[in-house]
Amino acid sequence: MPRSTEAQFEALVSRIEDPAIRALFTWPFLAATELFDELVDAASWELLEGLGALPPPAGQEPEALARTRGFPERALPVVRFLHGKLAGSGHLREEGGRYFPGAPPARGSASLAEELASRFPSAAVGTEAVRLLLDEAPAFFSGDRSGEEILFAPNRLPLWFRYFSNDNLLYEINNSLGAEALASALPAGPAAILEIGGGCGSAAERVLARLGPRVGRYLFTEIVPTFLRRGERAARAAAAPGTAVHAARLDMTKPWSEQGVEPGAFDAVYAVNCFHVAPDLGQVLAEAEAALSPGGVLVLSECVRPLSAAQPVYVEFLFDFLESFTGVATDPEGRPTHGFLTASAWRTSLARAGFGRVTLVPDVESLARAYDRFFVAAVVARKGAP
Repeated sequence: MPRSTEAQFEALVSRIEDPAIRALFTWPFLAATELFDELVDAASWELLEGLGALPPPAGQEPEALARTRGFPERALPVVRFLHGKLAGSGHLREEGGRYFPGAPPARGSASLAEELASRFPSAAVGTEAVRLLLDEAPAFFSGDRSGEEILFAPNRLPLWFRYFSNDNLLYEINNSLGAEALASALPAGPAAILEIGGGCGSAAERVLARLGPRVGRYLFTEIVPTFLRRGERAARAAAAPGTAVHAARLDMTKPWSEQGVEPGAFDAVYAVNCFHVAPDLGQVLAEAEAALSPGGVLVLSECVRPLSAAQPVYVEFLFDFLESFTGVATDPEGRPTHGFLTASAWRTSLARAGFGRVTLVPDVESLARAYDRFFVAAVVARKGAP
């Protein structure tokens, strides 16, 4: 798939009406995204090739391959992704769920990782995670180690501190976009904001810096104690002098009111790349609705599939290895697959939970008509709005 030119990029972002949102999407971000996408194609090919699992001339189905090779059940989402991603990029041919050989990527993952590190050093951290998975793939597919054990072992945590950081060009856009969307959605007065799944605090840093004294109270929550401590420090450092910052451990899959979240107490519930891992999305959205005051706003900065639930997103190469990412309840309309949702699925799920006036910022469905790899959006919805 050819890379975009800077002129093509300018034409694309000119379709974003809001100048504040448009300014967030820079040429380096798009160029680095496309380069990382190429890297994932190369890594996907190399992973299948290393396993001796590239399609034969007669073709193969991912499910049959996994069953024949004796891969653990948790490996099936990865096998499906690898085939789908390579077919979507033209490196395999797909007919009716069966995949046939195609031309390999022109360059290997090591060469592309070197180019990414040279041109966009702040985006290179993701290449370390790709390399780690390539190296550890045999242990994963043999069933010896889970994706969680490989990616989130204690000695790997510094990698993720850097990945989920505002210094990572390919990640910080999620935080900046969410902050801008929340700034537009909130009323003028001091607001009470509840952040769910705040991680190491990079989203809190961006939103508190953007909103300043418009935040009266900020409750930062996270389930992992190590992340919670770092996130609380980041939130306190970023908050305006008059903002009351609190932090609490919260498991979003359990009743929030039993964990110290007062029903109806918040003007906004905010999360970045969090709700798509909810095992029961409807339950978590209902909890968010209950936490909001009448007319309160839910802002979710997410990767969004603009075209269909079957559309591969390059970052899934990393997260499809995790059962916490793939092990979710699905629904034909509200959540047809694990991982990232389509705009339509978000609208359906939010309506079921009592939300209205659902908008996506920017309009990824419209942008996808010109560029089908535009995956970043903030999902904004109002409690009780028609």
